[in-house]
This record gives sequence, C-alpha cells and structure tokens, in this order.
Amino acid sequence: MNSRPVILLTGGTDPSGGAGLAADIKSCAALGGHGYICVTAITVQNSGGVTSWTPVSPEIITDQMQTTCDDGLPDGLKTGMLGSRAAVIAVAEVIKNRMSGVPYVLDPVMVAGSGDGLAEESLETAIKEYLLPLATLVTPNLDEAEAFTGKTVRSRVAMEAAALEIRAMGAENVLLKGGHLKGKPADVLVTKQGITWFPGTRIVPGKVHGTGCTLASSCATLLAAGYTPERAVGNALAYLRGAIAGSFQRDLGTLLGHFPAMGPSPDRIDGSAFYKKPRFCPACAGELIKTEPHPVCSRCGLIFYRNPLPAVILLLQMNGEVLLARRAAAPAKGELGFPGGFVDLGESPETAAARELKEETTLTGASFELIGADMDHTDYGSVVLYIYQVRDWKGVPEAADDVSELLWTKIEDIPGLAFSAHDRLARKIIDGGSG
Repeated sequence: MNSRPVILLTGGTDPSGGAGLAADIKSCAALGGHGYICVTAITVQNSGGVTSWTPVSPEIITDQMQTTCDDGLPDGLKTGMLGSRAAVIAVAEVIKNRMSGVPYVLDPVMVAGSGDGLAEESLETAIKEYLLPLATLVTPNLDEAEAFTGKTVRSRVAMEAAALEIRAMGAENVLLKGGHLKGKPADVLVTKQGITWFPGTRIVPGKVHGTGCTLASSCATLLAAGYTPERAVGNALAYLRGAIAGSFQRDLGTLLGHFPAMGPSPDRIDGSAFYKKPRFCPACAGELIKTEPHPVCSRCGLIFYRNPLPAVILLLQMNGEVLLARRAAAPAKGELGFPGGFVDLGESPETAAARELKEETTLTGASFELIGADMDHTDYGSVVLYIYQVRDWKGVPEAADDVSELLWTKIEDIPGLAFSAHDRLARKIIDGGSG
C-alpha cells in the first residue's frame, strides 16, 4: 500500500459541497487519504434538499472505475449514490474483476437524509444481490435497514436485530446508523467478533447535510490505511463528531465543517513564530475542537494543554556584569534578553536550564539555583518562567543555537530587554535585588 492510501470514491455530485462526492473527498483528505472519484449521477441540490438528478450511464461508470484501476489498484473503495439497478451491476462487475480483496465500504444510498429519493427504483434487491456479498462494511441508516429487512427499525433492540440480519445477507461487517432515533442517537457495529455500540449525543439541532457520506468515506479511508473495522468506525465517528461540531448554517440547511475554520488572522503576523495553537492533534492529526478550558481532539480525545508554556531564564553574573543574549530568531529577533528557552516535554525545569545553557552559550558543568519565578504574555500564549542563577560554569561563553551574540554588560548599563519578564528581572538586579 502507498504511504498515503488511495480510495476510489463512487457516487453523485452535490453543488452545495456538503454531501456526495464533495463530502467524500474532503473526509478522505482530512484523514490522510487521497480520493479518486467516479461520478454516478449529477444532482441538483443544496443544503436543504434534492431537487432533481440525472444518472450517468453504466458504461461511463465502468470506464471511470476501470481507468482508476489502470493507474494502480486503489487501497480502498466507497460507493454511495448509484441510482439504478444497471449502475449497481456495473459497479459489482468492476469490483469482482478488478478490485478483489480491496476493502469496500457500501453506503446503500436510496434516500437522502432530507428524505428526497436518490434512486430510479427500489434498489434494495439489487444491492442485496450484487453488492452486499462484496462489502467489507455496509453503513445503512434506519430507513435503509427497513428496506433491506422489511421490518420496522426504530429502537436499539430492532437495530441490533436488523444489523445481524443484514450481515447474514453477505456483508462482512454492518454499521447501522441510528442518527434518526428518538432521543439520543446511537450506532451499532456487527462484526464476526461481536456487537459494539457507539452511543452519541445531539451536537447541533436539526439535520446536518452529508453526515452519512462523510462517515462512510471516513471508514473507507481508515480501512484502507489498515485499521480494524472497530477502530475504523470508532475513529470515523470521532471525526464526524468534530465535523458536526464545526458545522455552519446556510439559508436552507446546515453544512459540515470538514476542516478547521480559517482565520481571522491575528493583528500581528509572524510566519517564523515557533509556537502557535495547532489546528491538528499532535497525537493523531485529528481536528482540535475549541473547548474550554483546553482544546480537545475530535478523533482521539486528547486534551491539548497549551498554556501556560514553561520556560527558563538563566542569570549569569561575573565581576559586576551580567550575560545578555541577542536573539537570532523570532520572537524578538535581533533584540537582547537573558539566555533561556522553553522546557521540552519530559524535562524538569532544571534539566531544561542545563540544556539551554549548553545550547545557547556552550557552557557546561554549572550548578543552578532557583531564585524566583515570573510570567509573561506573548503572541504565542502565556508563559510561566523559572529564573535560575547559574554558578560554577565551565568554558567560555560562545553564541550558538538561536542566539547570535553574547554580551557581558555592566549591571548599571543593562538596556531595555525584549521580554517583559526579562526586563523586570533586569530592573531588580539594577536595584540590588539579586546577587
């Protein structure tokens, strides 16, 4: 498999960009995949619903799928809106002849979430006959489960029974979506290992356009990347929750936020700044949702503790002089301050002090005395500062790392420094408050 999984996304267009292939390709990209597309229908719809649609001929559908396979076998496949029995048969033939063994997610689209029809005729018989036996995972909603089983599916008990029945029709795994349940939503996954429930909550009121497409294409991307069905579904649902949390309103409906929102840009823009609130989780690359008091990853649930940042200030004094460092990089490039820097993950403040001393001045073998603490506010977040008096160092100071110059400066001649906390420490030294 490629380092970036390639998923063939087969379905209808959507001018609103919220459902169909538009949702598929955005979800695939957000989860690290690359989406090929096969257009099966041209729809006229917006965030409020479907007005009409025109099918693409089965021959063109076949040719689109074949040509992507000619470019290298995709790592995954997802089908959504197919629209007709002939299209179902065409897709099934390509899967059997060219894509055997490729993880396949079947989203059996027959009715849009808005209730609008997306098929020329009832397709459940054709899908059961031709596609269900090929599916790694099938993702029906309650209406589609009722069409497959001929039974009412409006409770958790009925959902579990329906999912088991649909799996017996030939699908390897079944994810039955309960977003339209009364009360709290819940989804159930049935695999050969057993039954797993994924309880949910109503994140925004009303319907959100494109949730089914987004979930199915997310599952396809994660299966293509090597996830087990349980993990693929769990992570895809986490991504979907984040997209719903980031949704936004149009005049006629609500569209998903597949990616983090843009801007507005800060008043002060510094492209070389080394610390900004990330858009994505450092653990799994999921979207970070803005919550209080800390951002939370929409995919893996990591809580991102961004503030305050811990840092150290190093005070070196000798013969009535202090050592100042000129910054070689942002922030405050070209300005003076005391040596020091941020505490890395896993470090104690004193360990960071020793590392920063060596990195910025090349000095070693020192002892450190914690003489105070302060805090500062920067463009990159709040900073808590440990102030260390450095003693008994070895070597001659030489500028290195993100320092361009080191200056021994008489205490009474210390100029205004780049950072407020550094400046306060300098004023205290000048007033005789630190020795």
